[in-house]
Amino acid sequence: MTDSLPSSPANLISAQARYAQRAAEACGYTFRSLDGADGYLFEVRDGARVATFAAGAGTPYALNDARAASIARDKAFCAEVLRQAGVSVLPGEKFFVTKRWAEMRSPGREPEDALAYAAKAEYPVFCKPLSASNGLYAEVIDSAEAFGEYMGRVSREHFAILVQPYVRAPEFRVFVLNGEALFSYGKTLPSVRGDGQTTLEALVSALARTPEAPLKPVGRDQDGKKIEANDVPEKDAHVVLDGPANRSAGGGAIDLRDGAARVLANIALRATQAIGLRLSAVDIFAGGPQLSEFTVIEVNSNPMIATLEDNHRWDLIIEIWRANFEAAFR
Repeated sequence: MTDSLPSSPANLISAQARYAQRAAEACGYTFRSLDGADGYLFEVRDGARVATFAAGAGTPYALNDARAASIARDKAFCAEVLRQAGVSVLPGEKFFVTKRWAEMRSPGREPEDALAYAAKAEYPVFCKPLSASNGLYAEVIDSAEAFGEYMGRVSREHFAILVQPYVRAPEFRVFVLNGEALFSYGKTLPSVRGDGQTTLEALVSALARTPEAPLKPVGRDQDGKKIEANDVPEKDAHVVLDGPANRSAGGGAIDLRDGAARVLANIALRATQAIGLRLSAVDIFAGGPQLSEFTVIEVNSNPMIATLEDNHRWDLIIEIWRANFEAAFR
């Protein structure tokens, strides 16, 4: 089912504000941006009741309380809560990349410990900050030297990272709303196709993605061979880029459907319940040669839903925001 309303309002920069505006109109409510054309602060009224929402750096989802959202936001905390609840998660090691606030934590996870770990690690590994979003600094690292360089870069904006095994397996996202799997889709990694003449760096530079999540011109061909920035992929060679499958980083979505396959729905609902969320997007690896079972990658408490807009599923956007209005009005 798709919505037949015209395209979304174009006068607001914030996507969530555009979604809230459309949903408010469908519900017969009044929408008002409180910061002009940006729309990162807005209110919705149903007459006597009013709710204010912050998007952008904030979270507009009133459905989730601060306690649960803060656990989900910290990738290491989230993984441990899921592990304690019996939900399969990727193994990982947490390290701090700055000595700031070292007196507030027990020893063993400081920058020097991270470098010692990196010296003995089996590469490649996948690293990401504990609290970043949109795939920022989520990178495949191939050596101890590259790990040290990564630590230097990420420490300018983040205080800690999670180091996990490098996994290539089918990936899915399940969106959970009020105890039900509302929709799901497969996630695809950003990729390019070689023409036998153009370097990988030039091919990658032509891909669409947000400026905040630049793609590294490093990938692997269908045989697993690493392709570097200055390499010229063979004609018709399919090169999958190293990094996250996030839409903002050039990833894609396939097979969007209402609900989810039973096994995906079950693990997504268990993960969401363990964290204590009413709304979430759960990213899941579906087995593969490196994993023996369905494994949760992350639980997102503040997910973007631009994939629904891409697929003209305004009916689902309105359903999400209708529930969010009711939670906020209370």
